[in-house]
Amino acid sequence: MKTISILLILLHLISCSGRSSKSVDRLWHDAEQYRNQENLKDTIASLKLIISKYPTHDLAAQAQFQIADIYLNDVKDFEYAIEEFQKVIRSYPNHDSSKKSLFMIAYIYNNYLNAYSDAIIYYNVFKEKYPNDELFPSVEYELNGLKKFQSIIDSLNTVVNNNPNI
Repeated sequence: MKTISILLILLHLISCSGRSSKSVDRLWHDAEQYRNQENLKDTIASLKLIISKYPTHDLAAQAQFQIADIYLNDVKDFEYAIEEFQKVIRSYPNHDSSKKSLFMIAYIYNNYLNAYSDAIIYYNVFKEKYPNDELFPSVEYELNGLKKFQSIIDSLNTVVNNNPNI
């Protein structure tokens, strides 16, 4: 009888262990709560858990986007934010978060890093890939503001291309 009781307890523990892993919705909820509490470490941990445990779920792309957003808006590490947005584009190319990430990369280059050539390149890629997107007017606006730098960029490129010693 004692053996049967121990066996039943073990079976119960084994069956419950599968339930102890959190669902994708629960992990997302936890990440939202951590972010509201400005607990960025646990927010990122929950988001990364979504990505690793549920890589094909719709929330995985959103989780990767949120990680990039944290590095952009909370940590203010713009270079790393770009790397995280690029992960969205590489890993989830057909997700809506991918197009937003492409826009954000261009936006960071333009508005935070003053890397105008890179901004122009990424905005133009966005225009080619998403000509009917709701962000298209914003891209046009940003590119219009970059026109003043385009002639300087072109001049510098000409100098570099004509002088191989530079």
